[in-house]
Amino acid sequence: MFRKCLYVGALVCIAGPALASLQDANGYKVNPRVFNDYPGSNLSIVTAYPNATITEQQYGAGGWANRHDLVLSTDGGTTGYQIPVLEGFDISVNIMLDAGSIAPRKEAGIRFNGTGPHAGNDGLFILTSDGEVAAFGASLPFHTFGNSAYALGSTVTMRMIYRPSVFPGESTMEYLLNGNSSGQKAFNPIDNGLLPNSELAFYGQFAVDDSNPQEFGFLQVSGVQIAAPEPASALLLIAGLVALRRR
Repeated sequence: MFRKCLYVGALVCIAGPALASLQDANGYKVNPRVFNDYPGSNLSIVTAYPNATITEQQYGAGGWANRHDLVLSTDGGTTGYQIPVLEGFDISVNIMLDAGSIAPRKEAGIRFNGTGPHAGNDGLFILTSDGEVAAFGASLPFHTFGNSAYALGSTVTMRMIYRPSVFPGESTMEYLLNGNSSGQKAFNPIDNGLLPNSELAFYGQFAVDDSNPQEFGFLQVSGVQIAAPEPASALLLIAGLVALRRR
């Protein structure tokens, strides 16, 4: 018999068989051309978990943008891992976005893709070719690091710490960019956490400058680390119980 420990505002251990978690990620389910306005582009996606690159060029005729997702998987890339609402995590990744032009705006970063009844309701922690770094969408608390926080072609570390709670209004998400923290941002009490069964992905979205024959989009993902969040309130609770017992 194994125990599954979740952070839900306190450290809870549930007896039962060992279950997969985001920490067990071992591959990417590659979803190319989620947007496919340039179907004739030359696209190369190379994965060697936890590293990956997406390279796209020679777009040809088209309209607006192509998007490609690397969904975290616990079964070697067969399916995307769907995150239970009460599964906390601490994930960091090194992201580098490069392109042949700053405009139209290109994007890269971390996304939570909604599934089932929440399909299309996606949360984003993104950086852009024109410098913005921000988090928004779906149930994610909003935060911005500013409109000039990223330089195209540079590598930055993006980190998210999700601390869920069963108590309304107490679930939080913390965003970090190169170690600079947003602080713990509360979810609204109604959602009180991620949307159920969201899939976490890294992505590149390349809007194309049709007037630039050298246009390209490039995403590099490396240094992925996934851990359980430090259960700060649980440690305080345990310390308090110990203090009471000593009295």
